[in-house]
Amino acid sequence: MLTFFFERLLSSLITLAIAAVAVFLIVHMIPGDPVMIMLGEAAGGDPETVARVTRELGLDKPLLTQFLHWIGNIVQGDFGTSIRSGEPVAEALLLRIPRSLELILGGLIVAVLLGLPLGVISARKRDTVIGTLSSTVAVIGFSAPVFVTGVLLVVCFAVWLQWLPSSGYVAFGDDPWLHLSCLLLPSLAIGINFMGVVARVTRASLIDTMRRDYVAMARSKGLSRSRALIRHALPNAMVPVIAIVGIRAGNLLGGTVIVEALFDWPGLSSLLVSASFARDYPLMQGSLISIFALFIVISLMIDLAQSFFDPRVRAAT
Repeated sequence: MLTFFFERLLSSLITLAIAAVAVFLIVHMIPGDPVMIMLGEAAGGDPETVARVTRELGLDKPLLTQFLHWIGNIVQGDFGTSIRSGEPVAEALLLRIPRSLELILGGLIVAVLLGLPLGVISARKRDTVIGTLSSTVAVIGFSAPVFVTGVLLVVCFAVWLQWLPSSGYVAFGDDPWLHLSCLLLPSLAIGINFMGVVARVTRASLIDTMRRDYVAMARSKGLSRSRALIRHALPNAMVPVIAIVGIRAGNLLGGTVIVEALFDWPGLSSLLVSASFARDYPLMQGSLISIFALFIVISLMIDLAQSFFDPRVRAAT
């Protein structure tokens, strides 16, 4: 297990290094002069001012020099200074990353709590009305766009019932109950959309696993169908479910823009979008490399979780 971990860790570091190069080059290929945007039309017309600010930001140096300087600073925990606000990029990331992770975790919890039972029921009773109904609910879940689900949740729980706030963010330390209330609707919007995927993958994996010889052997020894499913089939069927949950979590790191905009949730995705419009190179680079790093960490955790449930994953390396 330790060898497996270090092999995955080494490949993750190599992937992160490649991602850093890609992030730096992509950001610098975006059209637009960040200096002109920062100075505005008035000061931007003065060539001396433009040259001075360009020099101060280090944008007059060769790309290789800029890249090495950027990587050297990141290793020391310095992500640079935002061109737009003049604040350290690291502070903005430390503020936004936990909020995005909290939103993603909430959505995944909802998806697993709803999708896993639906998948088990539809696999266990696939030839019955209950199984068909479970599959139908799953299809409706992943077919509905997240912004449609979000609007319907706001109308139902915030406008009609007035149980939850429609949008906004409150720090947990300021008001824990209000914080969780603000988190619930966006988590439901993400979770309901992903619930169907979890249910369908669970169903397909469980049906395949229930046909294996070791499940038939357990049944022949006297175990009921339900106990054989829970004790033998379900743990092995969880491997592809864990994989799809990990992939989805990584995708959501930079893909919650609609949810954050709809519910006014200040996360990492909205920070990246605003930095892109402002051509804020340091903030864009910091946001993108953070998304890549978190995605790689999540992938590493998923690999370890899969190897825990299925030792054949470790044996294959």
